[in-house]
Amino acid sequence: MTFTFAPAANFSERAGLFVALTGGTNSGKTFSALELARGIAGPNGKIAVLDTEGGRTLHLKDQFQFDVNVMDPPFRPERFAAAAIEAENAGYAALVIDSFSMEWVGIGGVLDWQAQEITRMAGDDYRKQERMKMASWIKPKSAHKAMVYSFLQRRMPIIFSIRGEESVKPGENPGDKPTKTLKSVTNKAFPFEMTVAFWLETERKGYIDLSDPKTFKMEGAHRTIFNHGDRINRSHGAALEAWAKGQKAEPRPAPAGQGSDDFPGDAPDLRGQQIIDEARIAATDGMEAYRKHFGALDKADQRALVDSGHHETNKATANQVDKPVDHEGDETLSLGRA
Repeated sequence: MTFTFAPAANFSERAGLFVALTGGTNSGKTFSALELARGIAGPNGKIAVLDTEGGRTLHLKDQFQFDVNVMDPPFRPERFAAAAIEAENAGYAALVIDSFSMEWVGIGGVLDWQAQEITRMAGDDYRKQERMKMASWIKPKSAHKAMVYSFLQRRMPIIFSIRGEESVKPGENPGDKPTKTLKSVTNKAFPFEMTVAFWLETERKGYIDLSDPKTFKMEGAHRTIFNHGDRINRSHGAALEAWAKGQKAEPRPAPAGQGSDDFPGDAPDLRGQQIIDEARIAATDGMEAYRKHFGALDKADQRALVDSGHHETNKATANQVDKPVDHEGDETLSLGRA
């Protein structure tokens, strides 16, 4: 067998682009993942969403245009890999998996599969279970690794929304400050298989948290795109897409006055855009949360939201969130318009 090598500069194919976005409850993971996806896909690119949480992403269908598959259990690794292959073959410009944590902790996911294996091998015999523990991991971990390798072969960008857990460990000695520990609810190595991996702040929705070097992965080129304290927006996704194509780009605030079908009437300045973004995200927690958020704004900001039409859009989103999602289980991996 003969191998022929060519200069890297001759290759024009896009680089693989995989983003792990981790955050705790109400950190704005879903909204931020869709913002990144829209930036990567551009204004007209098709976005696919693999929803593992009973249709939760459908609450944002008035804010974003995307096709969705509401995935039911079992959350076997090979099904996630198959969904990514189908989305790529269908020509989607980006895929969002929300929440990818179900592959690890969901029904039929890796941890559940291992528990089934150890019961199959050892029954209720505790001593035998201890002896069989290593063997019980073989099938689920092998399937997980095969899924990861399959993902890394994709040339369609994939954004993984991952649940995060925060715990606080008391200081060992009197007077020592407690230590905060952040844990991604997935295989601990998975985020570091990604092109880019980072956390969102726990106190503010949609803001990048790079305060702990152990929790994020960014190569030199990506450090010019993501900054600690940035609010995720589409320009971050556009900059990543430019990087993947061998171009150079840095994120900028959303241009003034450039609206879209998803976001009509953008604010005329960065402060106005922040007000709009914060109100949109508050609406994704339901009407009670949105009313509280809107009521805390000053009169000028309230008027700006009302006059621009965002207030009515946000109320519609909040009402949709409060309604139970009605969908029928579908074992296929076909994608439907949201």
